Amino acid sequence: MNMMKNQNVSLHHSHTPNAVQGRYDTLRLISWWQQEKVSKTKAMVVGAGALGNEILKNLALVGIGHILIIDFDIVEAANLTRSVLFRAEDIGKLKAEVAAQRLKELNPDVKVAYICGDITSDVGLGVFRSMDVVLVGVDNFGARIFVNRACFKVGTPWINGGIQELVGEFHLYIPGKGACYECNLPTEAYKEIKNRLSCLLPIEEVEQGRVPTTPTIASIVGGLQVQEALKLIHGHKVTGGSGLIFNGLTNECLPANFPLNERCLNHNPLKSVFTTGSGADDFTFGELLNMAEQKLGAGAAIHLDFDLVFRASCSCGYNEQILKRLDKLSSNELRCPKCKKLMQPHITSNISNATPWFLDKTLTQGQVPPFHIITARNAKSAVHFELDADRDKVLNFT
Repeated sequence: MNMMKNQNVSLHHSHTPNAVQGRYDTLRLISWWQQEKVSKTKAMVVGAGALGNEILKNLALVGIGHILIIDFDIVEAANLTRSVLFRAEDIGKLKAEVAAQRLKELNPDVKVAYICGDITSDVGLGVFRSMDVVLVGVDNFGARIFVNRACFKVGTPWINGGIQELVGEFHLYIPGKGACYECNLPTEAYKEIKNRLSCLLPIEEVEQGRVPTTPTIASIVGGLQVQEALKLIHGHKVTGGSGLIFNGLTNECLPANFPLNERCLNHNPLKSVFTTGSGADDFTFGELLNMAEQKLGAGAAIHLDFDLVFRASCSCGYNEQILKRLDKLSSNELRCPKCKKLMQPHITSNISNATPWFLDKTLTQGQVPPFHIITARNAKSAVHFELDADRDKVLNFT
């Protein structure tokens, strides 16, 4: 009887004397909390699976003002045991779209946009440049390397997370301050990318939601990632390359801080970024080349950051004109219609007056993502052009 009485007294005293009424009032009781900074933050979340769900949920709960979701996948039944934002009726729908809808239900204050696409080919550098922080919840090296390089080019900090069964980790990377993701990446990782493997399982299984994880470890790591983002937003002391590994089997937490590799080739920020006043849909390679020559003089060339296939040829003599990114070209599209053999793709990443067949094509026809930043060079220097007219179309926060 006395124990029950003591419990009741304890519960009574746990309440705040003056009840708070506003959504963020309890957060404002934290001495250093600045809701105005939080509400102005733009955060990109790459991946809307188990880890991405937890990241997105936490960002919405604290009132992050603008949230951009990137994911190309659809909701499957296997996602329902690990993803707080998905329901059975969502099976077959796009993860990014469903997650965006649920965030608005969770907190109508947040503005949400989404891109149903691949982070490595469908998201322009201008998007990264517009963000305050990028949080990653994917499970393959290729996507992480792309995010790392994009963020270090435009100076945006990013927070990586990874989970497997009851083990998880996160790392913070700040361009110009400490190590990047690739500073200490083993060569085996690059071999795995070439073999189309994720860091945990073959990519086919990753895409089918078969990575062995629990909702508990996703919750822990997603919470740590958002907590690190909140420290960044509020100006707390954080260290680039720092991270933590949590082993849920033993309840051990181990610091995992990566040293800076001075010889790492990926610490190259973009300089001299100019806006074009144009978007990918209505801007041709020829017009961009003219703009480049105005800045750099004759002899300038456009240097794409991907391989563009412009022709395919077959040993049987068949030739076909193609204008498509190599990373978006399937083997079926390279199948010769005459002899059914695979054709040889002819690729380039440089466009100049020496390649006139490109000049009347729009950047969209060349599969340049909207709101991208494109590099032009001559023998001595380089400039970068942002397709700023795409900003509102891509960052369509609602």
